[in-house]
Amino acid sequence: MKIAVVVFPGSNCDVDLYEALHTVCHVDVEYVSHRATSLDGFDAVMLPGGFSYGDYMRSGAIARFTNIMPAVVKMAHAGKPVFGTCNGFQILTEAGLLPGALKHNNGQKFVCKTVPLEVVNNQTLFTSEYQVHERINLPIAHADGCYVASQQTLDQLEDHHQVVFRYADENPNGSLRNIAGITNEQGNVLGMMPHPERAVEAILGNTDGLRLFKSLLFNGTVKA
Repeated sequence: MKIAVVVFPGSNCDVDLYEALHTVCHVDVEYVSHRATSLDGFDAVMLPGGFSYGDYMRSGAIARFTNIMPAVVKMAHAGKPVFGTCNGFQILTEAGLLPGALKHNNGQKFVCKTVPLEVVNNQTLFTSEYQVHERINLPIAHADGCYVASQQTLDQLEDHHQVVFRYADENPNGSLRNIAGITNEQGNVLGMMPHPERAVEAILGNTDGLRLFKSLLFNGTVKA
């Protein structure tokens, strides 16, 4: 399995993703510039966290128009795995690959800490190594992490089992229905505000994020 990590101006978690995949999971992974126009030869693509284009206008709003995004959309429509964490999640919503939007945290402050999550759906490419309703802990670091959508969209997400992670015990940003991560209806595009790539080695505090990448690798290997 060969994975692309897209680098936008202002990305700051691209190295985290690369090292989680390359050093910890021993995966064939490459950085791909936002200037590139093709993702041919890759089996999956990941959009990292950070502050693409300084978060001007809205988080992810400018990155959505970069050269690489048509190729990301093409991969998503082809059913290949597409993952976005934090700013990557924001870019996926701006690009229309995931419903809803991310707005300023309710407290109007940047929040950086480890939070408890509930695994709501473990029947996805990204979560098969977790147990349903399992509680895990992952870091967050964002100012625009409040997930919002219409009531109709929220109901559809619930009905189609697209809510994958919820905040447990506390809601750090005011996201509707405590949503921390969702997939598209087909299940091959995942966006989440927490950072699993920052929880893949014991030295980082915990390894609860590692199984997300192992799930993807296992399912990718089976499909191949």
